[in-house]
Amino acid sequence: MIITVKTLRDQRRALVGWSIGVAALVLLYASFYPSIKANAAQLDKYFETLPEALRNAIGTGSISSPVGYLRSEIFSTMGPLLLLILAIGAGARAIAGEEEEKTLDLLLANPVTRRTVVLEKFWAMAGSTTGVGLVLVVAIAVFGPAFGLHIALIHVFAASVSAIALAVSFGSIALAIGCWRGRRAVSIATATCVAVAAYLLNVLAPSVEGLTRFQVLSPFYLYIDHDPLRNGFSVPHLLVLIAISAAALILAVVAFDRRDLAS
Repeated sequence: MIITVKTLRDQRRALVGWSIGVAALVLLYASFYPSIKANAAQLDKYFETLPEALRNAIGTGSISSPVGYLRSEIFSTMGPLLLLILAIGAGARAIAGEEEEKTLDLLLANPVTRRTVVLEKFWAMAGSTTGVGLVLVVAIAVFGPAFGLHIALIHVFAASVSAIALAVSFGSIALAIGCWRGRRAVSIATATCVAVAAYLLNVLAPSVEGLTRFQVLSPFYLYIDHDPLRNGFSVPHLLVLIAISAAALILAVVAFDRRDLAS
């Protein structure tokens, strides 16, 4: 795990910044909740007038309840978005970034196999994403009660773990593309396009008859459909997200083993 530890150590300042940013985001949204709760009736009535696709994106339930508010403001958009940016960036940088910066040859000059490098880079990406994702749990536990956001922490933990699994799955796709093409920009663009398409599929499928049957193919459906903030973990959904990461990791190993590196 030497490569994993070194990668995380090299990223420590950035990860501290990410953690502070996530905590600040939770504090910001938590501070808005008292005014949201004070205008609950008007906001719930307004919510009912929104287009169905937008309501699907925000989630079910009252937006003025602690669960509904956290889902709509953090776990439907900003939380997973930040984790996706972190994971995709780390996945693209893991191999393709080092190759473009001419440091990959130095790494491979050590007594390690290509497979080991890919696996350890994956664990670094997954570890950094997990660490920042768990900051969500800590921040909500610390700031939430002060502003009336009382919610079972086990459910917050379940939602955060689901968001982490979602982000790592797309980070793994970026890693696989980087191992195949050796270009960071291509990795980021491809993984981002797949993520946007998956998000739109999940949001639009309930409103578009022809897309309904395909909604279950979206990782975002697996992440949020079972409403972890209300119901806790969905082991089958979580296992499928993990399987996506595992499949992408296998493709990454195979692609990197077979490719000639840029000189």
